[in-house]
Amino acid sequence: MKTIEAIGLSKRYGARNALDGLTFAASAGEVIGLLGPNGAGKTTTIRLLTTILEPTSGTFSVAGIPGDQAARIRHRIGVLPESAGYPGRQTGGEYLRYAARLFGRSRRDARTVAERLLSDVGLSDRADARISSYSRGMRQRLGIARALINEPAVVFLDEPTLGLDPAGQREILATISDIAARGGATVVLSTHTLPEVEQVCSSVVVLDHGKVRAAGPIHEVVAGAGSLSAAFLELTEAGHD
Repeated sequence: MKTIEAIGLSKRYGARNALDGLTFAASAGEVIGLLGPNGAGKTTTIRLLTTILEPTSGTFSVAGIPGDQAARIRHRIGVLPESAGYPGRQTGGEYLRYAARLFGRSRRDARTVAERLLSDVGLSDRADARISSYSRGMRQRLGIARALINEPAVVFLDEPTLGLDPAGQREILATISDIAARGGATVVLSTHTLPEVEQVCSSVVVLDHGKVRAAGPIHEVVAGAGSLSAAFLELTEAGHD
């Protein structure tokens, strides 16, 4: 089942193309890496697919829902933005219970789902601690739990390991793999860290200056280049010729 389909998706700001003709698809249970240098169009892509922005041209669907039905899409996705903010005075448990209630869960169900998700991301022992006491890695894991509160078909993670030490990065990547393998959701991982992509992703979309340089399974993108790093450099440097 195709959970994401984008056809000719573009976003312009005056004369500048933030995204120009994006076309790709993703399936249930797939982790797809969204790659590119800073300013390549990764965050714009996520904002379009999560209905924060409206496209200038092109069409898309998420979880089988057309892109012009924003409210329905938002009920079927989870999002961890690059710079997520958290209410430091709340505990992790309170934060997730509140989010669950916003999606219509009863008080009892909200408590149950919050406890399960805190366990899934390894924060059960911090459920009653204020978020202000959490490390950056703990906050990122809490953000992923929040993104899963509505059992989404598609999860968008924008630079989820940014600023984390190697141990924190490993924990987040293991959680991402588990989301796709156990939960069956599609995960869109926006990053510029290529080893992360090689570890958890089965396919990639490589962007540069708003244009798609490659899209498809990693082994096809790497073919002839020898490694993902080499392929990435060839593809993005070609856009500067």
